[in-house]
Amino acid sequence: MTLELPGVATERSTAELLDSHDPLASFRSEFFHADPDQCYLDGNSLGKLPLATRDSVASFVTNEWGTELVEGWGHWIDEAQVAGDLLGSATLGVGPGQTLVCDTTSMNFYQLAIAAIRSRPGRKTVIIDSANFPTDRYILEGIAEDLGLTLITLDTDGQGGPGAVSVSVEHERVTAEALAPTSARTSRW
Repeated sequence: MTLELPGVATERSTAELLDSHDPLASFRSEFFHADPDQCYLDGNSLGKLPLATRDSVASFVTNEWGTELVEGWGHWIDEAQVAGDLLGSATLGVGPGQTLVCDTTSMNFYQLAIAAIRSRPGRKTVIIDSANFPTDRYILEGIAEDLGLTLITLDTDGQGGPGAVSVSVEHERVTAEALAPTSARTSRW
């Protein structure tokens, strides 16, 4: 389908004409606008705040947290399952009990890494390979710094990293042989 512009694409009058016929134009009134003249096009943002979200959060803060205090947890503790079932059936085509709505993968990775590190308090070194997702590497770097640990990055993709140790592996797989200490590595680990 080819869209025929009703004028010159770079002229304001063309944009205004298109805006006046835009079937989505009424949705603008459903969002909070601190600056009504701002054109906000940041693609990696949550976007403009929906008024319904603002009202829902305000209601929760006042009517649940504010009035129920510690007693409120009883009716939201299982919401990860309820929300997961809703999301699963509405968008993923899966049955009940197959989806949870909870912490992000990064938050879960952080919690898992902290638990693993604390389960072995005598250990002073954390190892990751450079082919891991950058966020995972940043998380471990922060944990190592906070806990005074040494972070070793097995340089499997040539990108380096904190405490980089060059490792030759095929298809970015870290093998037992690659992890075996050498005389050069033993002093650092």
